[in-house]
Amino acid sequence: MHCECRTDSRTLVVVTPDLEAYPELATFGSGRDWTVHDSLGALEIRVGADFEWSGIAEAANFLRAVLDPRRFGELRGAWVQNGVAVEKQLPKLIQARPLAEMVPVDSSALMGILDGGRLETWFQPVFRSEGLELWGFECLMRGRDAGGGLVGAPALLEWARQEHLTFMLDRVSRETHLRNAGAAGMPAHCSFLVNFLPTAIYKPEFCLATTVRAAAESGLDPSRVIFEVVETERVPDRGHLRSILAFYRERGFRIALDDVGSGFAGLSLLGDLRPDLIKIDRELVEKAPGSPIHREICASLVRIGHDSGLLVLAEGVETETEWKLMEELGANLFQGYLFGRPSPNPVPRAAIAA
Repeated sequence: MHCECRTDSRTLVVVTPDLEAYPELATFGSGRDWTVHDSLGALEIRVGADFEWSGIAEAANFLRAVLDPRRFGELRGAWVQNGVAVEKQLPKLIQARPLAEMVPVDSSALMGILDGGRLETWFQPVFRSEGLELWGFECLMRGRDAGGGLVGAPALLEWARQEHLTFMLDRVSRETHLRNAGAAGMPAHCSFLVNFLPTAIYKPEFCLATTVRAAAESGLDPSRVIFEVVETERVPDRGHLRSILAFYRERGFRIALDDVGSGFAGLSLLGDLRPDLIKIDRELVEKAPGSPIHREICASLVRIGHDSGLLVLAEGVETETEWKLMEELGANLFQGYLFGRPSPNPVPRAAIAA
């Protein structure tokens, strides 16, 4: 860490009030551009073009994502000289100022949405095949800009990737959905699908603690919450993903896989993870009526699901032809514009039918 330094790098030291209250820092340190100094209760972070974080904003935003607001607010930061042991620069640490004041968040549209509480849940209904009874809702992410304009999920995710805020967006989104689902006042039989990005979770016991707390505060029975794994093609470590799902299951939640059939990753994960519910990719659903091959793929996925005791959901159903075919093939659940578009308020089946 203290070898010859590259000229385009800087060294930030983050001082904690009590290092024992921040176990995440030591846990996440392995393989990162930081060093934990136990004797100082401090974290030394290298930032620059050749490091994981190009600047202080990216490093601070990562810490925002894995720490609750109170503990993040207690952190202080100081710039120190490269190549000189931190222990020899104690006067700079004594003069450290609140880290939150050092981070220029006001220029970030996404940080404005997250800090301003302008992230919303839009609910899209899901129906059972039997009598088209309401089964539940998928919780979809939306935001409001400073002027009140609606911001869709693709834009939010792209901003998050550009600003190194994926961890924070994913966490705040999960917690927002759970609280809004609990406040919706829907019947006890209704389930809620909540998306999450496995790559945004490092250690479940730390990263998901606030999610579990939000679920408890929402008043929802854990069995009504189904965490949906998205972007399966971005998950390089199957063991890590299994540990996340095991954490959820131990607390009574259920698991779904998104876009099954869209590629080898989804099919392989189906065999490895044994979810409670699978969602057949919307492109397969769309092509199945006019393509015997796509129809057979859908039929095979339904058979695999039923043989494994899983619920099978056909997503993206937009026409009656698609609905009737997927019903004939044996899908248990249906979701799509034919049955209801996303809405900021969950709509009961009677209103949708009308």
